[in-house]
Amino acid sequence: AEASIPRRLIVAEEPGWGGAARATPQEIAAAFDRPGAWIPDLVVLTDARTARDAEARPLLAFSGSDGQAFWITPRQTAMAYLALHRGLSFTFDGFAEEAPAEWEEGELEEEDGCEPAGFALETRTDPPRYTPPARALPVLVQETDLLVRTDFGDDAAWASVVDRVRRGRGASLDVIEDFGEYVTFVDDPAFAGATPEQVMAQVRPGADPEAMISDTVLIADTATLREPGHPVRVVPLEDEVGDSFRVDAEVTGIMVVNLALGNMDLGDWREDDA
Repeated sequence: AEASIPRRLIVAEEPGWGGAARATPQEIAAAFDRPGAWIPDLVVLTDARTARDAEARPLLAFSGSDGQAFWITPRQTAMAYLALHRGLSFTFDGFAEEAPAEWEEGELEEEDGCEPAGFALETRTDPPRYTPPARALPVLVQETDLLVRTDFGDDAAWASVVDRVRRGRGASLDVIEDFGEYVTFVDDPAFAGATPEQVMAQVRPGADPEAMISDTVLIADTATLREPGHPVRVVPLEDEVGDSFRVDAEVTGIMVVNLALGNMDLGDWREDDA
């Protein structure tokens, strides 16, 4: 069996970082870059803006020792934490472009101004929330894209989901006749009742860094098995980490192939989320 995924979260209350002479992003990056210092994958700090903005609660974030800094919401921080073992440098690059730390004091509060990374997660009607599973879950090694079953109440419905994903929309619309080559179907009762956040936390990258994988994990939950079209939940593991959406089972295969090839991005499929 695969070893569990190690994680370390340190919460510190240090007045020296704040006050009237709040440390600058450059000073904080320099502190993490001292010779022999342990460099965390991600560091987040609160400041006056965190307390003042009750909707977004923006946190000032630092990635590595290259001085990269950006604003991020608490929920996006939590989702990134669940996927840090995958290596999120490109994701953090995107956050730094989207929500740079250099914003002036008032810009985060302006209606037409900038938003911290993950703002959409804070405003969802069903925001993601991680709770520890009742029992340890198996690690999922992503050698191909994964479709993980979490509802075990209807085997016939599960078989229909698998069939629709494999066949796609049919030969008249999809060049690929069987998407089973690109998707591994995980039918393990250990994942019964697991939440999307619990599943994404268990996904470990495969041995081949060049493997054609969409950087998402697919979930067949109760809604997938019961609703028309068998809408599969898609959970991004990079870029829009944890901001899940649904697509019908029959387009799941062509979606992961196009995402892996870079022909399309998550937004192209998120628009179709009912």
